[in-house]
Amino acid sequence: MQAWERFLEKYRAFGEHPSRASHARLFDPAAAVRHPGMSAPMPAGQYVDFIAEGLKRLPDFHLIPIHWAVNGNTIFVEARNTATVGGRPICWPATYVVTLREEMVIRGHAYYDRTEVLAHFEPEFAGQGTNAHATMLDGGVGHGASPSDDKEYARRVYERIAVPYAANGNNPDPDKFQQFYTPDAQMINPGFVRPLRRDELSAYYAGLKSQIRDLRLRLEQWAVAPEMLFIEWTVTGEIGGKQFELANTDRFTLRDMLAVEGVAYFDNMQLRAMTEPGLARFGNVSFAALPAGSSAHA
Repeated sequence: MQAWERFLEKYRAFGEHPSRASHARLFDPAAAVRHPGMSAPMPAGQYVDFIAEGLKRLPDFHLIPIHWAVNGNTIFVEARNTATVGGRPICWPATYVVTLREEMVIRGHAYYDRTEVLAHFEPEFAGQGTNAHATMLDGGVGHGASPSDDKEYARRVYERIAVPYAANGNNPDPDKFQQFYTPDAQMINPGFVRPLRRDELSAYYAGLKSQIRDLRLRLEQWAVAPEMLFIEWTVTGEIGGKQFELANTDRFTLRDMLAVEGVAYFDNMQLRAMTEPGLARFGNVSFAALPAGSSAHA
C-alpha cells in the first residue's frame, strides 16, 4: 500500500467516525493547515483544536470522499460534508489539497465556500436563492485513482489542458477558455444558480475581467486520475482599489481530452467581504477572532 493510500484510509476513518483522536492521526507535528477565512496557516496542534471545536457544534458531522487524484506526494480529495443543524440535514462540498510526508499531512489546504455553510447558521445568509454548487455532490459514490497507474495519460492531460489553461490564466482571454470544454460542457462555481454552458463562458470571464483589475491565475499543484484533472491555483487581482489573493481549486471531468464539467472551489465569502462591509466579522476564523456563537467548520 502506498503512502497516499494509507493516508486516504485514515482520512476515510476520520470522516466516518470524526473525533479529536482520529483527526490528530492525520498530521505530522510540523504540519501547517489552512481553511477558508484563515489569514495564515495553523500549526498542526492548533488546527486539531480548531476542528475539535467545530465537531462540538456539529456532533454528527461526516466527511465522504467522492473523487481523488494523486501526483507525487500531493493528493486532491473532493468530498461531501454532511451534518444536522436544528434537526435538518445539511451538506456542502469541499476539496482538500494535501501534501504528504510519508502518510502524514505536512501541508493542507481546505477549499469550500463558507457562505454555503453559514447559510444554515446565520439568518442573513438564509434564503438567498438556489445554489447549484452547494448540493452538486449529493448521492455521489467515491472513486479515484493514482496517476501512477498511467503516467503517459497524466502527462498528456497536463500538457494539453493544464499548461495552456494556465498560460491563458496569466493574461486571460475570455474567448480562449471555451477551447478546453466539450460543446455540451457545464461549469459550476460557488454561488451559481445553475451551471453555465460552454457558450456562456466568454461572457462570464469578460465580466470577471471588468470587475477584477489585473486578474491572474497562477498554477500551484495538479493531479490526474482517469477522466479527471484537479488544479490548485492562486488568483490575484484588484477589486475596488484593493489587492487580493484568493486560493482556488478546480476539478475537471474529462472526455476525449476536453472538460465536460468544470467545478471550482473557493471562498466566495472572501470576495464578498471586500465589497460588503457588513461581512467583515467573517474575515478571520482563527480562535482569536472567533465571535461568541459563531462556528468553526471541518
